[in-house]
Amino acid sequence: MSKTTIEVVIIGAGHMGSAIALGLKRSSLNILITAVDPDLARRNAMTTMEIYTVEDLPNHSTPDLIILAIPPQAFKKMSTKNLNLEQYEGPVISVMAGIHLSELAAKLNTPQLCRAIPNLACAINEGMTALSFHTQITEENIRLIEAIFSSLGKTITIKDETLIDSATALIGGGPAYISYFTAALMEYAISTGFDKDHATSIAIQSLRGTTTLLSTSHNPPMALCEKVMTPEGTTIQAINFFNSMQLRTIIVDGLKRSQDRSIELGKGV
Repeated sequence: MSKTTIEVVIIGAGHMGSAIALGLKRSSLNILITAVDPDLARRNAMTTMEIYTVEDLPNHSTPDLIILAIPPQAFKKMSTKNLNLEQYEGPVISVMAGIHLSELAAKLNTPQLCRAIPNLACAINEGMTALSFHTQITEENIRLIEAIFSSLGKTITIKDETLIDSATALIGGGPAYISYFTAALMEYAISTGFDKDHATSIAIQSLRGTTTLLSTSHNPPMALCEKVMTPEGTTIQAINFFNSMQLRTIIVDGLKRSQDRSIELGKGV
């Protein structure tokens, strides 16, 4: 990356497109961001974040990188003419669920492609992103894409594209599952007499402290769990109940349903 300023166009100003834009704005990279969306309300929301927005991508636009952050159903209905990408020769990153690299290559007529599955924590540069590259993409474009998404948090590169559907379930949906569990902790706290502020503080700090412990430990997560649930103690009663209800199996099965939906979206279902 020899250029001092990287020009990035994000097509789609929904939740994921906005999170990427905000994270890039907060990053240490020198990035010029343009968000493209026909919806005035979404453009206005981006404008309040001091992100430049346009209704349509200008003809013959030549940014360093384009990120497709539109729904997969919308992409399948669009043509390159709709997207104004007929003359564009740079790398294109898709954050759309289900749309394979082969379909992207056929529609966009380029191998300079990457599928990325980020999550909403990219907005605060604490995201997790899985990357899968087209076999014919250049090394220069790979380095550019890795630099962009590394500025938003951690990244992994997946050589087997079929794992992207699993990444969609696990990475893309991860913040939702963790937020769902946090809501349950807060609900319990409030039901036992804590006020909302205290319940929120307890739940969030417990999660923050635990994830820090896990990230600094070389032991598996269940090792930390076992340290807390002493025999005949209090915590083991909850864990035993979770196990009796097959909670871990329910979670895994739920993720499999999310993965299946990603596969369906690729088929246009």
